[in-house]
Amino acid sequence: MKRTTNFSFKIGDRNLESYALPPDDPLGEFSDFELGLRRFCYYCDRQLVVEIGDIKFAVFFDPDICMLLEDCFPEQIGELEQGKSIRIDFAESYHITMILTPIGEVVSCQLRKFGYEQNYDDYELDKKQVLGELRRFLVEVMQLAIDRDYVTLEDREKFIAPAFPEKVKSVIVV
Repeated sequence: MKRTTNFSFKIGDRNLESYALPPDDPLGEFSDFELGLRRFCYYCDRQLVVEIGDIKFAVFFDPDICMLLEDCFPEQIGELEQGKSIRIDFAESYHITMILTPIGEVVSCQLRKFGYEQNYDDYELDKKQVLGELRRFLVEVMQLAIDRDYVTLEDREKFIAPAFPEKVKSVIVV
């Protein structure tokens, strides 16, 4: 296992190519927030450059980040803080799974590339840095969605709350 301090999620350039149709909800199954988030990821599609140790790859808001957000990403961040392992899949753009397992003050990060061969890398990361970077990325993406009027501030606050359990506890105690 390699120890590294390099763990980042950086929002990059706009992606001007689209291979899918715009999100639609003809049956009215999605809330305004869910549909707004899908539309934001589609119409404001950007690269997300992920760096872990010596590995660097790019995924896209549509579909990877949209799927990540729909897979309860804020709840996963909260679970990681509570000492539970989480799994982040970038199945569409890069075909890789990131398994984050907290062990005390460090996080074991296993990257598994999809395919027939056993192809993975292991890194040891600082838990506070990982949590900080995941939270920063979540807030940045949601702020972009607010700035472009795809979601409301109230919906954003409700959505990201599970990623910040200490803030929720302090509000309840007061």
